[in-house]
Amino acid sequence: MIRFATYVVCISLLIISQRCAPSRFVKPLAKKENALALNLGGPLIHYGKAVTPLPLTSLMYGRGLSNSTTAFGSLHLTSALFGNFQTDLGVCQRLYKHDSLGFGITVNPAINLVYDKWEGNFRAWPQLDLNIYKDIIHQKGFVYLGLTNWFELSSKKAHNEAQSNHVLINPHLGFSYNPKKWSYSIECKFLEMNRKNVPNVVDYVGINQRGAVGIYLNVMRKF
Repeated sequence: MIRFATYVVCISLLIISQRCAPSRFVKPLAKKENALALNLGGPLIHYGKAVTPLPLTSLMYGRGLSNSTTAFGSLHLTSALFGNFQTDLGVCQRLYKHDSLGFGITVNPAINLVYDKWEGNFRAWPQLDLNIYKDIIHQKGFVYLGLTNWFELSSKKAHNEAQSNHVLINPHLGFSYNPKKWSYSIECKFLEMNRKNVPNVVDYVGINQRGAVGIYLNVMRKF
């Protein structure tokens, strides 16, 4: 019975966690430049009297196709431990750049793919991110804000319930410090701000009983 309850809680945690990850790229890489990144973090939950982020992890690789376009792919390591193979594949495309102001706009179209080995289910969610960034610290760092949108294609939720949210909205803001080949970032994201988070077996830290606030750390090595 305890094992079953633990399983239910873990699956409930992964449901909202599958919907999110930190921004893969806010700025494109240089042409033919490569990057490998490790992400850690997730939605905040009430654990007893404490508030803690879920320690979810993912590994990401990117390559600069041009100075304005970077392709990327990822593997969600925590999901894999629970029998869910999950990846997001996409590109970071620069739309606008103002060199003297250190200001730019990028867009990240992507597709999220999840396969559940226990029941053989396969799902896909298109995603579109928009980011605005501003260089600081003599161009060794930048702050950014943006919006991540997930698109729910299925007409039914779990237990054959009607799907009520076909667009999942996730605003975010972050800071990235980039000394030479390394990059360190922290991001705060309001996950699924347009979806109620109650009732739920997990007590998420949301706003007005909606969504969940998420905290993410990212370490990237460029080569």
